[in-house]
Amino acid sequence: MSQTTVPSVCPLDCPDHCSLDVTVAEGRAVAIAGSRRNPRTEGYICGKVARFGRRVYGPERIAGPLVRTGPKGPGSTWEPVTWDAALGLVADRFARIRAESGGEALLPYWYGGSNGYLTGGGLDARLWAALGTSRIERTLCAANAGAAVTSVYGDLPGADPHDIEHARLAVLWGVNPHASGVHLVPAVQRMREAGGAVVVVDPRATPFAAKATLHLRPLPGTDVAVALALSHVAFARGFVDRAFLGQHCADADRFEALVADWTPTRAAAIADVPARDIEALAELYAGAAPAMIRCGWGVERTRNGTDAIRAIVGLPAVYGKFGPRGGGYAMSTSAGYRLDRSQVVPPHAGRSFNMAQLGRILTAAAPPVRGLYVYDCNPVATVPDQRAVLAGLARADLFTVVHEQVWTDTCDWADVVLPATTFLEHRDLTRSYGGYHLQWAEAAIVPVGEARPNHAVFAELAERMGVADAGLRASEADLAQTVLRALPTAPADAWDRLQRDRFVALPSFVQFFDVWPARPIRLHGDDPPRYREPPADADRPLIVISPASARGITSTLFETLGPGEARLCLHPADAARHGIADGTAARVWNDVGEARLAVRIDSTLRPGVAMIPKGLWRRSTLDNFTGNALVPDHVDERGGGACYNDARVSVEAA
Repeated sequence: MSQTTVPSVCPLDCPDHCSLDVTVAEGRAVAIAGSRRNPRTEGYICGKVARFGRRVYGPERIAGPLVRTGPKGPGSTWEPVTWDAALGLVADRFARIRAESGGEALLPYWYGGSNGYLTGGGLDARLWAALGTSRIERTLCAANAGAAVTSVYGDLPGADPHDIEHARLAVLWGVNPHASGVHLVPAVQRMREAGGAVVVVDPRATPFAAKATLHLRPLPGTDVAVALALSHVAFARGFVDRAFLGQHCADADRFEALVADWTPTRAAAIADVPARDIEALAELYAGAAPAMIRCGWGVERTRNGTDAIRAIVGLPAVYGKFGPRGGGYAMSTSAGYRLDRSQVVPPHAGRSFNMAQLGRILTAAAPPVRGLYVYDCNPVATVPDQRAVLAGLARADLFTVVHEQVWTDTCDWADVVLPATTFLEHRDLTRSYGGYHLQWAEAAIVPVGEARPNHAVFAELAERMGVADAGLRASEADLAQTVLRALPTAPADAWDRLQRDRFVALPSFVQFFDVWPARPIRLHGDDPPRYREPPADADRPLIVISPASARGITSTLFETLGPGEARLCLHPADAARHGIADGTAARVWNDVGEARLAVRIDSTLRPGVAMIPKGLWRRSTLDNFTGNALVPDHVDERGGGACYNDARVSVEAA
């Protein structure tokens, strides 16, 4: 059997953006491995993507278009139809809804963390703008972090995370690269081998915590208190770079007055960490040069998320850690691309909804949403207040279309299901958010079954609905070149190089304030960073976190987890206190909902913190409700982001 090797790229929601080599035999992908086109990949990839063929050819794969013939929900009956019949039905129903209730009665619901420029935010965004649909604010991840960084630094981009190997101290704050972004691991290891030190700030004992000089374990939602206390120590003990603040910061005096009350003792009482450890971290950070803070996205997923990250990323300014390579802070590099989206998609003036509140949108919006188009996401598995989401999707008068690769929990509630291609089966232009580079991928294999890419489906839907916008007739190559022209950091020959090499490196920003047109730093701002008490279930004994895992990427690949295999992880002391043994079933509940899962005793957790992996499918728990059934749908008041780690619960043996 002859085999060929086809270049590809992983677009899944991870900062690494690995280049791939796909081994193809008789039209099928038989192996997926890392390549060195992206130098960061270093020839290897994570096990999740290496096993991606399980999704492409697994039993959950959707073979062709389907129309529901039974009641909504699990166990419904479905009729296979042609693409012509399916798109005709969708176009007719959407056109009727729009004629009767206006474009805002239609809601496109998509996320796009695992998609490139062609499969999310391209032709689809042009269509929704032309139809005048309601808009969705993509707030499940990075909304709070983006708001935080912008409020402090404006458009100053973050450092390249891999510059951490040039640091003498790496502060890994709420980030676990062994589970997500695995190629940061060797960079940190090289830094340590060169004599550098690691500090971990995380409620869990992550793999790097075992090698860390110091490990702080704050309660989820309290990172803002720890970060403000670190600034307090800097001002109190003379660790501040006053010359830098005087030159670049607009409100250093007000910020100094704010943190005067944030003593380590006060922060320690809130975060439940030793005050001496806050002092120790301040001393380590002050004494190291260069020193980089790598902040993860777990920190943002609480009611204090935006302010926590404001206070954390402000620390390099307070301590004077900008300038040399390996200094400053690293989070997402997205701002550094400086994409002018107005050149890619037209303005869209429809009413706006926060996607973290899908349950209340579908049950309480006025006027109501009558047509829902779901793609690039699996909201039943990923959105807070799972019971409310299910109640909204169950509405008999809601016409729902799901364009999906495999049969997810969300498909159960659709009226029409359309088969989508995986990244191995379509073209795309993608970028890293953990570095600065672009990659181009052609389809490595022919689409499985009748799967079609987003670009083709939206082009045909536009034609069927009579949308005459010329931008909706753009080819994939046309759209990709439009995006490149809207990227001022892309070289003039980027398209030719992408066609030839599949990879283009862009300028990597070191945070020099004298060469970047950033506005003055605002550490205090109009409304300073502050700590907020839990808004609900404050007296319950456990806080549930939902970090990334080695099993899936958001909800992608959790189809490989069988019935009842999900686990509620408890610290040994918490399990003993509630009379729960390893492997037994537990009921976990709060005012939002409840779920039942088997228990795993996990000593990497700190007492008072439980863990349920994010992205679980309903079948993997004992009662078909996942951790999102416990998550309230309130959002951070500044960034608008989802607050997954605000779930405070009670637990008992089931």
